[in-house]
Amino acid sequence: MKVFQEKSGNLIEFKGISGKKDFDYEKQIQKLIENNLSSVFPSLEFITTEYRIDNLRPDSIAFDTETKAFVIIEYKNVKHRGVLDQGMSYYQLLQEKKENFILLYQKIKGKLVSVDDINWDETRIIFISPIFDEHQRRANLSSSLPIELYEIKKYENDIITLNRLESGSKSSVSKNGSKPEKKMSISLDEYDIDDYLNGKYDRRCEGTEEIKRLYKKMLDIISNSFENLEFRQRKFYGGFYSTQDGSAICSLVSSKERLNLFYSTTKKDLIHLSDFVRDESTKGHWGNGNFGSVILNENDIKKALPIIEIVYSDKIS
Repeated sequence: MKVFQEKSGNLIEFKGISGKKDFDYEKQIQKLIENNLSSVFPSLEFITTEYRIDNLRPDSIAFDTETKAFVIIEYKNVKHRGVLDQGMSYYQLLQEKKENFILLYQKIKGKLVSVDDINWDETRIIFISPIFDEHQRRANLSSSLPIELYEIKKYENDIITLNRLESGSKSSVSKNGSKPEKKMSISLDEYDIDDYLNGKYDRRCEGTEEIKRLYKKMLDIISNSFENLEFRQRKFYGGFYSTQDGSAICSLVSSKERLNLFYSTTKKDLIHLSDFVRDESTKGHWGNGNFGSVILNENDIKKALPIIEIVYSDKIS
């Protein structure tokens, strides 16, 4: 990725640090990210560093306040063959030692939470390194695990860039009309859209044929209206996420009679309440976000798009 600065109408390219590695030690990257976590990943709050659970010691443990899930961050300063294997180990650790993470969160944050309060489907493992080899990039493209690779670079004048590498598989979604087709990345995991809509995972999510059609229609419209998004089908809901930093944008929950759309933000002054937009912050629900709308027809989808745009614009610059 080239980095430029505009001066009097001319683009001046920033050069990498000549003759040096971007960072001398992994600790430099770790300290930089941990001290600026909310700037780099706005929805994440820092919990602790190098906390040992069993025989593993993740570099950083964070909590996503919007998806209500734990995130582990690892830092590398050289090519490291075991990145995906290590990511799988940390993912299994989060699934097998849930109580340990709950107790850690309660101890550090002083908040009482239970295992059921955490959205374990939203667990993420993040690796940050100045370089990933071709093997790691290709393996990440085919991996169904929630592992994200971020390439960090340091340039002259202390310019730092952080670029998320592509992951998952790409699926194009057709669109009628003259506008160019956009791409929607669909995360390949154990949950299938049709199985979800047919109530395989929970009978409460089984919709009528019209609800199933609306669900898929909404996926098509959102994916073709916004760039840099990926869709992930979860057990109880489906969600759109930023491909830049993994942050949630909106979630869809199917039921027998309607679709529930949740706008994935906790900012009270970002979305205005109305007859169409409700405050859901005090109600338990599947999906991510404190605000929601009921979707009954395609006109409701059109009404929801400008509100999704607000959340999208707030998170993706």
